[in-house]
Amino acid sequence: MPQLLKSNKIESRTYQEVIAASAIQNNTLVVLPTGLGKTVIAAMVAAQKAEDGKVMFLAPTKPLAEQHIKTFQEFIDVDENDKALMTGETRPDERYKLWAEKKMFFGTPQVVENDLISNEVPAEDFSLIIFDEAHRATGDYSYVFISEKMPNAHKLALTASPGGTKEKIDEVAENLDIENYEVRTEDDPDVEPYIEDKEVDWVRVSLDDSFEEAKKNLEKAYQKQLEKLKKNGQLDSTSNVYKGELLKLRGEISAKLSSTDDPKLYRSISHVASALKISQAVELLETQGVSQCYSYINGLKNDDSKAAQKALNNDDFQRGKNLVEYLKKKGKEHPKIDKLREILGDMEEDEKAIVFTEYRNTTEKIAEELKTEGLNTTNFIGQQGDKGMSQTEQAEILEEFEDGEHDVIVSTSIGEEGLDIPAVDYVVFYEPVASEIRDIQRAGRTGRQESGKVFVLIAENTRDEGNYWSAHHKKKKMNSVLQELKDETREKAQKTLDGYTEKVDEDEENDIRVIADDRETSISKKLSKMNLTVEQERLDIADFLVSDRAAVERKQVSDFVDSIVDNRLFSQITDLHQFDVPVIIIEGDNLYTHRDIHPNAIRGALASISMDHQIPILWTDDEKDTAEILASMAKREQEEEERNISVRGNRSGKTQKELQKFVTAGLPDVNKKIAERLLEEFGTIEKTFTASEEELKKVKGIGDKKAGKIRSIVETEYNE
Repeated sequence: MPQLLKSNKIESRTYQEVIAASAIQNNTLVVLPTGLGKTVIAAMVAAQKAEDGKVMFLAPTKPLAEQHIKTFQEFIDVDENDKALMTGETRPDERYKLWAEKKMFFGTPQVVENDLISNEVPAEDFSLIIFDEAHRATGDYSYVFISEKMPNAHKLALTASPGGTKEKIDEVAENLDIENYEVRTEDDPDVEPYIEDKEVDWVRVSLDDSFEEAKKNLEKAYQKQLEKLKKNGQLDSTSNVYKGELLKLRGEISAKLSSTDDPKLYRSISHVASALKISQAVELLETQGVSQCYSYINGLKNDDSKAAQKALNNDDFQRGKNLVEYLKKKGKEHPKIDKLREILGDMEEDEKAIVFTEYRNTTEKIAEELKTEGLNTTNFIGQQGDKGMSQTEQAEILEEFEDGEHDVIVSTSIGEEGLDIPAVDYVVFYEPVASEIRDIQRAGRTGRQESGKVFVLIAENTRDEGNYWSAHHKKKKMNSVLQELKDETREKAQKTLDGYTEKVDEDEENDIRVIADDRETSISKKLSKMNLTVEQERLDIADFLVSDRAAVERKQVSDFVDSIVDNRLFSQITDLHQFDVPVIIIEGDNLYTHRDIHPNAIRGALASISMDHQIPILWTDDEKDTAEILASMAKREQEEEERNISVRGNRSGKTQKELQKFVTAGLPDVNKKIAERLLEEFGTIEKTFTASEEELKKVKGIGDKKAGKIRSIVETEYNE
């Protein structure tokens, strides 16, 4: 074992040593059931690779990152002062120092992504990146960008559930440069001795007549919307039309509306929206309960959309609504609640349980009901929304649970992935989930150190049954794919790197720069991939600066229309006139269908921008197209026109320190960071402006070229 590994702290398991040895040699995706020590394998690999450079361990959330740093402290002999937690709670300037000074990093991907975009991560110094919950590495998730920007670092990817298809697993593997698979299932002989028994019980409950009657009326209202869609030619059949198909149909109709003003399409998209709202009411009633459905329907009364009003005005929906209100008044709840009491009522004094559900309102209702049974119960939810839990609150609840202060945690999906919730004896799915990944993660909360029981509550003749079978078939397919992967090794592709292979002078590197507002992360990522230098700052005016005179305000079509309605648009346009070359980019299509606003109002705004304000409007298809336009503008301004770039323009007063940086950043090729270094070196603006070329070159980021430009602009006589 590597010298850094505290071998006396790790139980010797052959499968972990075999996997680690393989992962040290090749970029590896490790697929291992929950509770079998993926983090131990990561520690083994990290102990080896840490001798060659820095190590980064990425996890989707701050609590997970904190959990891993504790594990590594236990298993690896690296000074605690050499480890750093990199999350959004650490200020960027502090993180930048940590990147240079520390050896092991445990962070969230979004933060690392931002620092990579800002060129603050010394990518070439890293010998290993570990991707926890690696199945997330698809689409535009930050893992994909990080892997692409750090091609020379060794990659270790960890997951218990990589996805249900070969295509999905291949996508993850390609995005993380995976060359090798190490797959174990619970049936493998080297793993089987460490698998605890996990008894799974599917518990069916029946809805009584009053529930069925309310449900039947809501479903009639739903069918009427589908019939109208069929009449309009948008559906071939009204049988077995579910939410996913409606969402897809909505997208298709929206696409057609971008090229036609057909009134039938407007009516159709309204029927789709109403059908989705009614479908949600049905789902809540049949899978969650009366209280949840009641709250949702009451919320529709305050929804001023046409879709909500259309639902509420339907006679069948009204009858269903009245029955739900009657059930609520009578104190009726979903029969799952009684079954849940029955299951958890059998718990021994020292046993613990976790109940998973899709909805926050349901966590509150379940916790309330279980408390009446004498069970010390708390709910566990994510951060989003007014009543969300901070990560600190989440960590406190898990600590209290481990210490025995709670018998039961009722959790939304936040508790499914990765968190170390030890010694759970019971896991209850309040409803089945259609995702095989989430199903595996939920069940993986038990049967870790000792045997456990899993209960899945299924309301008969509802979408619960469809979700159950969907997950069942996906898991079966995933196991088949994993069996294939056991014998498959990916040939290592020859990597080619664009650009220079040798270190170049800092003054000449990445000449083309874009200053981006730090809220425009998705575009900044794409610009960074084009090998432009992207500096992220909070801009007072515009979203992107491509030179000292050119500022770009980016508006997605939805934001453009919204900014007309809430009167932001022309205030922003007025501010843009602080620049000689202001530009507006409108991104996307369906400009006239985003909100219930007359197209003439939108056309009037476009005419005013172009004619009254004389600001050009550029149209782009998507984020990629926007990034390419910005790159072209930056190259034209900075290469062909030989313009400088700096942060100019503000809509609010600045402190004296900020103003000093602002003035200094007006020098050629000087950004805010270099301006700050200049002021720290020379003390005042006056001394900065009078410094010689040799003195200027002592400041990091100032080479011969920049120093010459600065002296030239300061010394040259002004000539109109």
